[in-house]
Amino acid sequence: MEDKTSPVEVLLERAQAYTKTSIQLLKLKATDKLAELMSNIVSGFAILAILTMFFVNLNIGIALLFGVLLGKAWLGFFLVSAVYACIGFIVYQFRNRWIKRPVSDSIIAQLLKDEDVKDDQ
Repeated sequence: MEDKTSPVEVLLERAQAYTKTSIQLLKLKATDKLAELMSNIVSGFAILAILTMFFVNLNIGIALLFGVLLGKAWLGFFLVSAVYACIGFIVYQFRNRWIKRPVSDSIIAQLLKDEDVKDDQ
């Protein structure tokens, strides 16, 4: 019994198999990049939440200390709030340089990180 498939049919079957494999590989690479990016974001939020709790308690303590030094507790809270208002204004003025660009660059670097670099480390 002879195989009646022509070389063109064999070539088309192999091209189709190659295309399916390439698409599957692309999906797996995209999934890997997304998982890595999301794990970085989630771990960053966890660290941010812990640091936020620390700084809230620290600021309450500082405000109470200033309140004792100034004679009225509410003055300490106003003083700490005024300092944060100044810091907030400065951060707002430089938000593109200090926040937007570094975050964008970090996300782009993670998404475009070469697989060979990961294997070498």
